[in-house]
Amino acid sequence: MKRTLNLIACVAVCCAMMVSCKSAKTVEPTPEEIQQQKQALADSVLAQIDEFAEQYWNAQSESSIFRRMKLTEEEKMVKPHYLLDPSVADTFVTKSQKVNALAFYVVELGVRELYEMPTEEVGEAIAKLATELNYPFDFDQRDANVPTSELIKSNYEKCKNNDELALFWQFEWALVTDVIYVLSQNPELFLGKITEEQWQAWSVVKQTRLAAIEELAKYDTEMAKVQEFIKKNRTVSGEESKRINQSIEVAKQYYVSNKEKYDSGRNSLLQ
Repeated sequence: MKRTLNLIACVAVCCAMMVSCKSAKTVEPTPEEIQQQKQALADSVLAQIDEFAEQYWNAQSESSIFRRMKLTEEEKMVKPHYLLDPSVADTFVTKSQKVNALAFYVVELGVRELYEMPTEEVGEAIAKLATELNYPFDFDQRDANVPTSELIKSNYEKCKNNDELALFWQFEWALVTDVIYVLSQNPELFLGKITEEQWQAWSVVKQTRLAAIEELAKYDTEMAKVQEFIKKNRTVSGEESKRINQSIEVAKQYYVSNKEKYDSGRNSLLQ
């Protein structure tokens, strides 16, 4: 992303130089000044993204979706039939398909654990896709019960150092999308396991994810494509999203009435 930012910054500076040539009173910037302006732009964008990221993992630490849920023995007997089959991991070809599928498998690994279902195959699918994408999903940290917020923070820093922030936010967007998809499959059960405070924290998770993508899309061509895809395939409008975020009860009613929307929205990410 830094390379993209530098390119955009360079174009911006060159445009400013062209305008300045029309005025005899304007002094052409030196190479050092151009470099400073380029760096200032890059630093400004990254600082904004860092701020969104901080809000994101702080909210994750306060929310609770599947990883800390507990089911009764009776609830565990009704196994979910809607999870992505790990055997199809080989069928994903594009980078976008792979990162979205990776996020789905990570979410649904937690669901499988919740229902005490076998996890070996989905673990292999995650390892395969993460390797192909060079995405820093750390199983060792997860198995050591490291808080979700710390895992996200670690992944963010690694992606940032590898100039792959677009990959990080696409993964997180797909992850949130699949969490909502799973919630919509059984809202009475899943939303009955969390508090209003946790739901509000989860709403912040969704909002900051979109804000970060919007900011990155201004400068990163890959993220701009992701944002365009989001706009085209958005499951709910801004006003509907606000209503859903108001309370768990409103969310339950909406998920029950609009399950097909979430099925379609999730499936579109694998096309």
